[in-house]
Amino acid sequence: MAEWWNSLVGLQQFFYGTGILFSVILVLQTVMMLFGVHHDMPHDVGGAGDSGSDATGIHVLSVRTIVAFFVGFGWGGAATLSGGVGPVLSILLATLTGTLFMLGVFWLMKCLFALRYSGTLNYDTAVGQVGSVYMAIPPEETGNGQIEVMIQGRLQVLPACTKAKEKIPTRTKVRVIGTADPQTLLVETTTEKEGEVK
Repeated sequence: MAEWWNSLVGLQQFFYGTGILFSVILVLQTVMMLFGVHHDMPHDVGGAGDSGSDATGIHVLSVRTIVAFFVGFGWGGAATLSGGVGPVLSILLATLTGTLFMLGVFWLMKCLFALRYSGTLNYDTAVGQVGSVYMAIPPEETGNGQIEVMIQGRLQVLPACTKAKEKIPTRTKVRVIGTADPQTLLVETTTEKEGEVK
């Protein structure tokens, strides 16, 4: 192993070292995920309004996608350099490979989180629950806000809209009266206490 490593030139060592190191990290992440330790820190780059994220809160730049980039970058660079491609072109191809790896992992994460998000919550069970507005809700179903409400025994922040003629401001008590679509609650203001079910 040492003999093989010493036979590599500087850039080859860099590519192989990067590929090996981040492949080990990726394997450890996968093992941790299998044992239930799978927090990816989706907000570690950018804020909630970052264009790189979606309704699931997953960002293009997250711990797993960055690791995936360097896995693709390292092995892609090592492969192209060993294949006789020049250093500059190898770096460019390694960057392209890393970007493809990163986008591929982002897409997989988005699909998995969307399945988990839609598959574990039945929004119909929230009907009748009283919660509070977490993010102001636009009037007359012109857009979505968010409410904090108990659903299936868990306190969740979920998308919500209203038919009311005026915007419902933050912290207002609301009651869920239905669903506007499979992942959006329909609410109205109420004087009931939070947690009550009508």
